[in-house]
Amino acid sequence: MNISELEEGSVFFDTNILLYAYTATRFSPSCETLLEKAQTEHITGYINSTVIDEFFHKALLTQIYIEKHLSPREAVVYIKKHPEILNELSTPYTMTREVLEQYNLTVLDTSDLLSDTLLISQQYGLLFSDALHAVSARKHHIDYFATNDRDFDRVDFLTLVHPSAEAIF
Repeated sequence: MNISELEEGSVFFDTNILLYAYTATRFSPSCETLLEKAQTEHITGYINSTVIDEFFHKALLTQIYIEKHLSPREAVVYIKKHPEILNELSTPYTMTREVLEQYNLTVLDTSDLLSDTLLISQQYGLLFSDALHAVSARKHHIDYFATNDRDFDRVDFLTLVHPSAEAIF
């Protein structure tokens, strides 16, 4: 199912959906619309703290890639050697605050899901963080799982919705 077809229900937002909503890709318009549906409470949106961690990390690295003209590996090394750069960057903080404060997304507690996460990771061949997202959605009986990550296609207990690609002019 495409995100554009989703009119109601509860939705877990995978990190890539948030990233697309904040960047210019062919998936951005549908992801922006999904966030707006959560903001206006047409749908009920959910994330967990790992989604926030992944989102902030990618936003941070992206700003450093752009401003410092570094590769991903060089950007991580740069941050370690120059932690003061975190005081100078505003975009990742602004973006993350917006996600937390403006879109009515409920942040799910995952502290009691870690054992199940290990099982799901091994059973479905998922990275730990992806398994944690899947287990979060299952435990909270969330209707839909919004993602563009095809690894989740292997998870039979999720009802997936994917962003629709649109032309960018």
